[in-house]
Amino acid sequence: SCFHAGIYRTEKDKGTLYELTFKGDTKHQFKKIVLFRPFGPVMKVKNENVNMADTLINVIVPLAKRASKFRQFMQNFRWVSISVLPLIHLTVVYFGKEQMNEVKSILENTSKSANFKNFTFIQLNEEFSRGKGLDVGARFWKGNNVVLFFCDVDIYFTAEFLNSCRLNTQPGKKVFYPVLFSQYNPSIIYGHRDSIPSLEQQLIIKKETGFWRDFGFGMTCQYRSDFINIGGFDLDIKGWGGEDVHLYRKYLHSNLIVIRTPVRGLFHLWHEKQCLDELTPEQYKMCMQSKAMNEASHGQLGMLVFKQEIETHLHRQKLSSKKT
Repeated sequence: SCFHAGIYRTEKDKGTLYELTFKGDTKHQFKKIVLFRPFGPVMKVKNENVNMADTLINVIVPLAKRASKFRQFMQNFRWVSISVLPLIHLTVVYFGKEQMNEVKSILENTSKSANFKNFTFIQLNEEFSRGKGLDVGARFWKGNNVVLFFCDVDIYFTAEFLNSCRLNTQPGKKVFYPVLFSQYNPSIIYGHRDSIPSLEQQLIIKKETGFWRDFGFGMTCQYRSDFINIGGFDLDIKGWGGEDVHLYRKYLHSNLIVIRTPVRGLFHLWHEKQCLDELTPEQYKMCMQSKAMNEASHGQLGMLVFKQEIETHLHRQKLSSKKT
């Protein structure tokens, strides 16, 4: 019951390293056991107590318009923040002025109702760029070194995920790239709109409801010092996609360890994706591939593609049964 999480990685020329984390005596204390299995018997490498009571996470969300999505995001954020205060800060980097007052109002009302004051609102009068927003949010922080969680407005996360975020990052040593679970289109999964369950009931990890988004690198936890030292995002990349992969590759070629593993408390909520004409051919292709992956499983999409053939077959079966 005290087991929190476990990850492992295999060093091709050495063996397998296991990191097992257990809950401690208090909410913010954990025990971490590191085991190394060379190509032979298991060896204990480390057994230590980990105290996360002073580890603050700065959740950075870039945004333009999408006020209704932000309201949904803040409903979840409010419940999560209550359980982890004061170890969480929210930074919203907003592009443009359209719907800005509505977004600020949602943020301020949530702050009052939840007694949550750890937030920063930054407004930029320019075209939306996810990489630019995250970069500005990260560099705006003036406090001590902090864990940055780069997040999108259509992401649902739990307090347990934030613990994983803290436990799998270490300044100068480790950055965390979780594999999140991405929802399929609820209208395809559950059929008629009236039969779609509530959001909380949709957050079930099953192959019929979504997939592990192992090609996405946008949601990540890393210390601000590592982000600054690595050079941040490539701000020449405009529009959708590309900036997150570029940052990920920089970490892969650095001396830091990149932790890449599926996590159960991080969900990408389905939303209709639009691929704009002004994207480069490579970006447009990536966007369309992502759009196709988000709709449904291969089997579910196949049932839609071959719907006419299935209906024709059923009709023939009915005619055949009537004749007999």
